[in-house]
Amino acid sequence: MATYKLFVSDMDGTILHNHTKIANETAEIVREAEAAGIRFAIATGRNYVNAKQILDEVGLSCPIVSSNGGRVLDTSGEVLHEIDLTIEEALQVIKVLHQDHKYADVFYEMYTEAGLVASRGDLIEASMKNLKANGDDRSLEMYEFFKNRYYVNEDVKIVDDIESFIREEAGRVYKFIAFSSHLEKMTALWKEIEAQVEGVYVTSSGNDNIEVMAHGADKGNGVTKLAEHYGIDLSEVVVIGDNLNDVPMFKVAGKGIAMGNSHEDLIAISDHVTERHDEYGVANALKRVMTGEWK
Repeated sequence: MATYKLFVSDMDGTILHNHTKIANETAEIVREAEAAGIRFAIATGRNYVNAKQILDEVGLSCPIVSSNGGRVLDTSGEVLHEIDLTIEEALQVIKVLHQDHKYADVFYEMYTEAGLVASRGDLIEASMKNLKANGDDRSLEMYEFFKNRYYVNEDVKIVDDIESFIREEAGRVYKFIAFSSHLEKMTALWKEIEAQVEGVYVTSSGNDNIEVMAHGADKGNGVTKLAEHYGIDLSEVVVIGDNLNDVPMFKVAGKGIAMGNSHEDLIAISDHVTERHDEYGVANALKRVMTGEWK
């Protein structure tokens, strides 16, 4: 029998088959694991509402570490822990993004207590056009993701004066995520934010984006808070993911499983490598943990 008590999965590139949904077959294995005594949870860069919508579609209800650890919520949606950027830190991030039009073509979103916000609405259509033109699997997945986000579900509020919004309406600011197909710009932006803004943690969930949170808002701390809440030792926790923002939870968990499509740095610190996200990698890994094949 499995000795692990908590199995925590990333979403994008991990449990999601096409960047938008969980396969019914995977959801069924999750239910089998829960019946066998393994608690299931999600740790994602997405905001809580969006993550919960995806879980609801396949009838799963579980704790969620959202915004890369910025918020930790139990199955009922009660907040167990949250850590946010100060107003000054958020404004400093905006200052870097807007400086001298250097990153004028970098599209970004901000996760706040008041909801998901974007400032450069004019870049949405251009960004989607570029993604579709690229034609690779990652670009097409991102295209479908943004199409649903902005044109189907209309999940994002577009604001003209984001500085005023931060000061007056945002409430807590949990995270920024910036996107660009110009990978050298993503590298430069990462370095500039780290150099110019104190008190932030910068990571990435893909080579076309960077994510900015407060120090301490990472998946490692999020998983730790979740395990503490349920009285589970970290040695009894299994985590699974595919990218750099998953590294902190790999460092604290008893076992780390990388997806077949993972970043090489994550594979290097993993205990096992499962199949790709579009080959039921999470379901297969969970089966191996349940049966004790991966002890």
